[in-house]
Amino acid sequence: MLQANKGNVISRFHKTSLEIRNMELTYYLTVFNRLSSISSILAGFAASGLTMSVPSWEDSVLVTAYLIFTSSAFGMNLLVILIATLCNLWGPGKALRGADQAHLHQAIEVLEQAQKEAMRFFVMGLFCYFISTILVVWLFFDKMGATVTTAILIIFCLMLVRQSLVIRRAFIPSEGFATGVLQGNPVRSRAE
Repeated sequence: MLQANKGNVISRFHKTSLEIRNMELTYYLTVFNRLSSISSILAGFAASGLTMSVPSWEDSVLVTAYLIFTSSAFGMNLLVILIATLCNLWGPGKALRGADQAHLHQAIEVLEQAQKEAMRFFVMGLFCYFISTILVVWLFFDKMGATVTTAILIIFCLMLVRQSLVIRRAFIPSEGFATGVLQGNPVRSRAE
């Protein structure tokens, strides 16, 4: 009877552990879906910025800077879309393949690292898009309009950075997240 109870406890323990890891997998896939959606919109904005015809009398340094930042915004957002798409395609497959839970743990570790990388590209792409927007204002508006618009955009960019940091501090602990992975054999009997 004791052996049956022990087996039942071990079974429930492993099932609960795998359910927690499955929730982590679902979390990362949801994050990648959202990042992909937002990056698609930003990449579309940047692509439309690349198709604009710039007046030929504009300063070539300003035009070059505009094209560099717009292309960078487009490229970085495409990288986010690529990372998110590949992780959504291959992450669950990696988690499902294998005889034990090690593949699930490896898949979640890869997704966690890919999320950090995608977030870096996303933030850099957003920053490049802001710079690109400021530069396009200087290309098409007069100095007074460009100055006012630049000031407003810089204020909103600073507010965006501040709000991002506040939300990050509220939701992301400084010591990092705890995961559902268990090391060793937590149910091994001490008598063995």
